[in-house]
Amino acid sequence: MLLRLRHACEYGAARLGLALMLRLGHASACRLAGGVSALGFYLLRRRRRIAVDNLLRSGVAATPREARRIARASFRHLGCVIAESFFAPRLLASGELSTDDAFDMPAATRQLLETPGKGIILVSGHLGNWELWAQVLTRYKPLTGVARAMDNPRIQQLMEKHKMRGDFETVKKHLARPMDLVRALRRDRILALLTDQHASAGGIVVDFFGRPAATYPTPAVLHRLTGAPIIFGYALRLGTLDYRYIISEPLLYDTTDDRDADVLRITQDLATRLENAVRLHPEQYLWAHRRWKVRTK
Repeated sequence: MLLRLRHACEYGAARLGLALMLRLGHASACRLAGGVSALGFYLLRRRRRIAVDNLLRSGVAATPREARRIARASFRHLGCVIAESFFAPRLLASGELSTDDAFDMPAATRQLLETPGKGIILVSGHLGNWELWAQVLTRYKPLTGVARAMDNPRIQQLMEKHKMRGDFETVKKHLARPMDLVRALRRDRILALLTDQHASAGGIVVDFFGRPAATYPTPAVLHRLTGAPIIFGYALRLGTLDYRYIISEPLLYDTTDDRDADVLRITQDLATRLENAVRLHPEQYLWAHRRWKVRTK
């Protein structure tokens, strides 16, 4: 009963928020969403503590004051991500949101994206705007994203109704089977994987900001199995719906007869690439989730 009531309240608030965003337009809506999320920094005490603790223990922030500043900016950024993801599909479809000159990637990566018949594994994290990132890449190839469904099913339906994830195909995280992901690559798709959530089952431990972090090895396993190239990238926010899309060179790792060693080495390299990117732009990272749950002695 209490869960249904909470879901109903959350759904009502989400509908009200969407209606308000439509009335305001994308620029004002993004500013408002950022302000509301910054307020959430003060109201959501548990999430605030997690974010500040993560920043201090990772070494990204040297003092509690600096950690609170970055965490507050991270909360504000998340509000902007949500609002921009609501407007982006329509703006991209109409041509109002141009991305022609917004890519920072090697020529080999552009050629790979424009070559038909080649599936690609895209690895990223909760840095910048991961939802817009996926929508933009569908301009090159069809994209399949593995995503966790919302805890509130009514909000999930609302997101799908308004196409907040654009036109890319979504596989629910808890229903994703390895062969489904292999088939996506064989269908000449980009398979987009966010690899910075705690791997509660089936994960391997790698170093992330100097701390052991349970991490899903899916990109490494698929790369080793299919030979599909990996690219690492993210959408860096410069302003309201103004982004720079940064993509690595195509990553093709040497493999050996030692499967476990290969998977660990590749997973560690990808984690290090994400760590380096987050260190450059900590205010645009989602610090308020419990990434480090591995117990240490």
